[in-house]
Amino acid sequence: MNVVRITNKIALVTVFLLMYWVFIFICSSVFGFKVFERNLIDIFLLSILGIFAILFGMTILNIMFNLTAIAERKKIDSTESHQRNKKPLYIFVSSLVALFILLYLGDIATSKKREKYLVSSAADLLEEQKGIIIRLSNYTFSRNYIKSASQDIKILSKVEEKFPKVTVITRDSLLGKPLLLGFTSYMGLGKDEEALKADYILSTSSEEREYLNSVFDGSSSSHRFSSNNGRYEIYYPVKTENGQIVIHLSQHIRYGKIGS
Repeated sequence: MNVVRITNKIALVTVFLLMYWVFIFICSSVFGFKVFERNLIDIFLLSILGIFAILFGMTILNIMFNLTAIAERKKIDSTESHQRNKKPLYIFVSSLVALFILLYLGDIATSKKREKYLVSSAADLLEEQKGIIIRLSNYTFSRNYIKSASQDIKILSKVEEKFPKVTVITRDSLLGKPLLLGFTSYMGLGKDEEALKADYILSTSSEEREYLNSVFDGSSSSHRFSSNNGRYEIYYPVKTENGQIVIHLSQHIRYGKIGS
């Protein structure tokens, strides 16, 4: 095999690798697939530069050795040639479809493993901090409860690094209508500030409200997990002798990881 064929094949392989890498990157960015570790993404970006470097090197070699001559070939029937030329295209398109499916399944696997891992961590945290959970479930809308809840939630956030943001959800009423209230570690009151329920109303989607109301109505006791573009959320119902609350735990991960 001569140098011309070797350089041409290397260039062709690097072009295909570049197209695959770009396809993976676009799918991960557009569809929010979280499959790779962060360091693998960094390698991915560096590898694109490496591929361009190889292509540049092959171009220089062709110029240096004047390897741009076109080999003569015998004339082949146009129909057979057309069919033969289409085959690699079909294979390439099929491989892209297969690659997309693998990325999609990898994203689902990541989400499922993340759910199992975070639900287990949440259960362990709430079991560890029983005293705090009992205090939080003893809900009455008052300055004392808001102050105490703010400190307790701050402790929960500090103890478990996986959940930097913790919200305690309760149900109350305002002007005769039921509403959901959310308390975090950042929602304390000033010295002379009046406590208003309207300031603690929890913003939710219709699906989230339906789920939360079903928990407070007693028709559901299961957790609710959701993931979107690297943001993972768990609604974890807790019922004690003092009452019913829901602990909302969330975290954001820039890069997914199948093994996590």
